[in-house]
Amino acid sequence: MSTKKLIRSTWSVGFLTMISRVLGLVRDKMLVVVFGASGVLDAWVFAFTLPNLFRRLFGEGALSAAFIPVFVEYRESGRAEDADRLAGSVVTIMTVLLSAVAAVGIGVCLLLPWIMPGQTAMLHLTAAMLPYLMLVCVAAVLSGMLQGVRVFSFSSAMPILLNLFMLVALWLIWRDMPDTQAERAAYLSDRVYWVAWSVVLSALVQCLVQIPALWLKNVRLRPHLGWSDEGFRRVLVSMGPMTLGLAVFQVNVFIDQVIAKALIPGEGPLTYLYLGNRLMQLPLALFGVAVATTFFPDLVSMTNKKEWRPLLDRIGMSFRFLAFVLFPATCGLVALAQPIIRMIFQEPDLVFTDADVYRTARVLALYAPGLFFIGVQQMMTRIFYAEGDYKTPVRITAWMVLANATLNIAFIYMPDLYLRWGWGVNESLKEGGLALSTSLVSAVTVGIMWHIISARLTEKCGRTLFDEMFGALPTSLVRI
Repeated sequence: MSTKKLIRSTWSVGFLTMISRVLGLVRDKMLVVVFGASGVLDAWVFAFTLPNLFRRLFGEGALSAAFIPVFVEYRESGRAEDADRLAGSVVTIMTVLLSAVAAVGIGVCLLLPWIMPGQTAMLHLTAAMLPYLMLVCVAAVLSGMLQGVRVFSFSSAMPILLNLFMLVALWLIWRDMPDTQAERAAYLSDRVYWVAWSVVLSALVQCLVQIPALWLKNVRLRPHLGWSDEGFRRVLVSMGPMTLGLAVFQVNVFIDQVIAKALIPGEGPLTYLYLGNRLMQLPLALFGVAVATTFFPDLVSMTNKKEWRPLLDRIGMSFRFLAFVLFPATCGLVALAQPIIRMIFQEPDLVFTDADVYRTARVLALYAPGLFFIGVQQMMTRIFYAEGDYKTPVRITAWMVLANATLNIAFIYMPDLYLRWGWGVNESLKEGGLALSTSLVSAVTVGIMWHIISARLTEKCGRTLFDEMFGALPTSLVRI
């Protein structure tokens, strides 16, 4: 793709993502209005996290990242039939395997309440949403195929469907809400399943709407169990190490939630983490994910052709683009965290108390410094994958996940220094410490990755060209 077309595609992905995130913000507001910072919402957040983690790890993450380079290589070398066969194998085998995983998971969730009766609601909600695990991973791989033929809009538009389906379910629940508190508690415990079912239905629709788009791009999807095909074996071999390497941030977020559930007493910590993370991800998804999505096919193509100057130009452009947007976004989120949370979740109906506002704002303010590093990390991981190196990100990630878990336990007991309006004087950081740990680990990860990438690029293209292309980058970042 030309630079002009690439930037246009990036802005297009960013615009569609913005629509999705605005709807997601409305959705989160409705979740708080309907359920409050309650045990019911905590249960829903945890139940939604598990299948959503699979989507990021296997659908949008490892499987797509392993599949796209092989798919692009086949199509660009004139092997369209092999590319179609590979696509059919990936979708068919993933559907079978993830359906089995979902079925086993549902059985476990229905049996565990006998052992953990206090977590019955959370486990039953998880069981209700596990079919989403399979459907949304298939939808994400279909989006990856469209990205391979340089159609980026569908992958950005799919979350819009999820938000619309959830908003309809939440509106139906809110419309018939009982007046008395006693009736409301039982009503919400029952109706929260409507939200779970809306999530599953949205994933089914995402699969159905993308298949015609693939046919229009001459990608012929047919069921095929090509376990022994060369292309499928290449995808499978690449996929294992990619799982951790590409999804370190999501793994860390999941660990945050598990530790919050186990070590932070009272209701609400999962809700505060979820809402703070969602607001932090707004600028990240608008630009960080958009850059990584649109640049990746070109990185693969340029690396295969050994076009070093255009490759270095793409990498430098991505860093400057991310910094230009995410540096000021970080400053804004840190400075305005409390007014933002108060405006969205407290005014005018006082759904959140002042303590709820403060704890959510603290999470947002401590996640925000990691914005640029999380965005760059997604891009750097794809640079490794473009050159066929899947092991290095895994080694880095394994140590960083361990560091994150260790820092989590230490930071939740740190004194709270984020003091505003008298809140937090005698508190520990609690869930805010988990957000701070994630930001610090992301920064360290980027530093390690860049040290390795810069050494490799210098060796391949020569010190002169590397300095020419990246010499002004530090100054540019400082100016931004």
